[in-house]
Amino acid sequence: MKQRIYICLLMFPILGLATCRYPIAKQDVIESDTLFLEANNPKAKECNEEGIRLTKSIQLDSAAATWENCILANPNEVVVHLNRLRFYFLLDEYEILKQKVAKESPSRSSVTYQTILKELDQRLRIEEKVILLDALSRVKGWELIAYEELANYYLQVGNFPFAEGYLNQILEVVPFHENALYGMADIQIHKGNWFSLLDYAKSLEVSAKKNKDYHYYFLKANFELGRYDVALKWAESASANEKTEIYFLELWRDTLLVLKDNPKWDSLLPYYRKAKEKGYSVPESVFFPTLSKEGKDVRKAVRSGRS
Repeated sequence: MKQRIYICLLMFPILGLATCRYPIAKQDVIESDTLFLEANNPKAKECNEEGIRLTKSIQLDSAAATWENCILANPNEVVVHLNRLRFYFLLDEYEILKQKVAKESPSRSSVTYQTILKELDQRLRIEEKVILLDALSRVKGWELIAYEELANYYLQVGNFPFAEGYLNQILEVVPFHENALYGMADIQIHKGNWFSLLDYAKSLEVSAKKNKDYHYYFLKANFELGRYDVALKWAESASANEKTEIYFLELWRDTLLVLKDNPKWDSLLPYYRKAKEKGYSVPESVFFPTLSKEGKDVRKAVRSGRS
């Protein structure tokens, strides 16, 4: 520690205190970054260029002050907001940015912030968008949309504990929030919580307005709980759209394999063929095990595992 302080004191007259606060590797990342944007607006152009220059030269305190002053002078300039976000992202100083956004408290109808989020999507700056959404979740009016987008992100990357946390926050505010219920149902499948899956399926049966494809959750839960006759009824009552999903067809098929010695596939075939039209490539003789001699072992394995 003493040696590190001594090195910093030697470097201070040349590079300044900011250099000692951040490791050399971080400086390399900042200096080589190519995602800072130029401003076309003449009013914002000068301070934006100054903010980039100070950032790239690792004059970080001055750069931070410049970004704040530039935003104060140009509150609706999307490029400046994106560059300030990039600045704090590169420094891993997420909390500082979140506090600033919360203090600025943009309205939910802010065209500037809606455009910022859209730009982050289009530029594939997804991690930065997550940080900004987390900041906006602290701003009145933004909570639900921020929670929902964050939950969707964490579902996509497989971070189920984080996704569940955000979905629960939505459901605390809106107990029958349709998208949140679908998200929670998917998480129960991942966790193997079949009774909880049934509870969310029942809530969806009551609340689903946009998307009626919740029958799979009843099918899955009842199948895993050994209630095959009930599972089959849910399979048969699903919409045509849901029945063409291959994961639905596979479970419907397996339910019939458990229930019947020689199941007939007439009810599944039209939907299987529609799935093939969408690009599903498994041959009929493989998908329906009883149609081929080789498939008998598959059929036996399914039945023995569920008997």
